[in-house]
Amino acid sequence: MKRIPYILFFLCCITQISAQGIKGNVKIGLLTSLYLDSAFDQKGNYRLQKNFPKQAVSGLEFYEGASLAIDSLNKIGYLSTMKVFDLQSKEGNIEKLAATGELSDYNLLIAHTGSAEYLQLAAIAKEKNIPLINANYPNDGGIRKSPTVYLANPKINSHLNLIHNQLTRKWPDANIIWFKRNEPGDDRLANIFKELSTSSNKIKYKTVELSALFSTDEISIHLDTNKTNVLIAGSLDETFSAQFAKAILNYTKKGIIHVIGMPNWETLKDIQSKSYAGVPIYYTSGFFAPQGNKWVQEVDEKFKENTGTKASISAIRGYELTFFFGSLWSKYKTLDMVKAQDPSLRIVTDYDFRAVTWNTGAEIPDYYENKRLYFIRRLNGIASLQ
Repeated sequence: MKRIPYILFFLCCITQISAQGIKGNVKIGLLTSLYLDSAFDQKGNYRLQKNFPKQAVSGLEFYEGASLAIDSLNKIGYLSTMKVFDLQSKEGNIEKLAATGELSDYNLLIAHTGSAEYLQLAAIAKEKNIPLINANYPNDGGIRKSPTVYLANPKINSHLNLIHNQLTRKWPDANIIWFKRNEPGDDRLANIFKELSTSSNKIKYKTVELSALFSTDEISIHLDTNKTNVLIAGSLDETFSAQFAKAILNYTKKGIIHVIGMPNWETLKDIQSKSYAGVPIYYTSGFFAPQGNKWVQEVDEKFKENTGTKASISAIRGYELTFFFGSLWSKYKTLDMVKAQDPSLRIVTDYDFRAVTWNTGAEIPDYYENKRLYFIRRLNGIASLQ
């Protein structure tokens, strides 16, 4: 609740950040979902009292980090401006932005969105030849011949491949169980993982389909109390993830289990509580900001001054991506991935953007994808590389 006063101020003022009196040499458009129209009435009064729409939290935190990055860019001489577009508002509606051509005024677009919005924005970026950084969605969406699109979060296939390799290396003799729902999206993930396990690097595991209202008992009947059990939550659905985490918390023999979540577990609030301290939980990510790192500590202090809380994972991601691409464009006026290797642009995460071309002999890449992935364990409140 202590963030509500800050959030109210932020939501009332959120439009544009810039260096006062200076025309920036890089203009960034940040597109995310803040649900401002549902938070305020027609008279501008905040209608949710002491509450805050959960669906807007991740986008707000990402923007908090991005805004600090703009401040940092200006302080080091990379004069920058940024405007945020709320994709769930009338003014930030993608169809309207496409019709007015407003996005053409920006050097860079950073999208923190879901699949539908991402595909629409990718089409605009291709048509207008504007660099678009897809900050969080782990999929290319089938886009082709879109060399101005950059996937910061590697595709889900890459995430699953890393999980498969880690299972082979760390738990070759464990009781490995892939849990899923009876849903097309979950089936797709399960099929990708199954294909990985039919290669020479094969692992033994079983797939379990859970009911809609599954509980701890429905999971525990598949565990072997005489050996290590690795439980994989095979779904990108946030409701399923939270339900699975809750079920694991209620299991009494936590010493025999390791839990692996999908990439969305990185920002899953449930597992960040003290209740999960003793449960080893793993997930994959294209980002890693180690606790104890000097820069991370400085960002935390800055956030505590402004909001009264530590910087979230989404906020740190917003800072890093905005600073990296803002610096790259400001310094070179291009997003040339050779120049992106400049060590002065790096903060903590090692990005490795590479051209992806689906058709042999194609003259231009279909897009660029960050190929650097981290396998992270969260245990006793600390996230560490594995």
